[in-house]
Amino acid sequence: MKRSACIVVAISLALCGCVDKTSSGAAGVKNIEVRVEGRRIVVPEDRAVVKADIGTIMWNLPEKSNYVFPRDGIVIDPGNFSSCAPTKGGKSFTCAKRGHRLGHYKYIVNVNDGTKPLNPLPLPPLDPWVVNQ
Repeated sequence: MKRSACIVVAISLALCGCVDKTSSGAAGVKNIEVRVEGRRIVVPEDRAVVKADIGTIMWNLPEKSNYVFPRDGIVIDPGNFSSCAPTKGGKSFTCAKRGHRLGHYKYIVNVNDGTKPLNPLPLPPLDPWVVNQ
């Protein structure tokens, strides 16, 4: 009986360590506003700090602008971030964290000028950081 109780406790503790905050809805979203000033991509934080309670990072362009994220709108370490894709008609770009590994992650922001939808013009990319703390 005692042994069975110990096994149940051990299994319960092991399963608690497997919880994925990014898919449970318990984790928050870090929003990063992206602007274009004089054909240059700008973000408010050159080093965006992300805490353990954040499971998703979402980059957002102004809704009323002609700028959109292409398929490779955000390029970031695929070992630590996944499911990266443009959303909201290209006005946002979302990446989910794969766990929370401490560290500094360089990423690239790509934005297209969508004034000519058939031939969007890419802007020079920007390469800021995400810091997992």
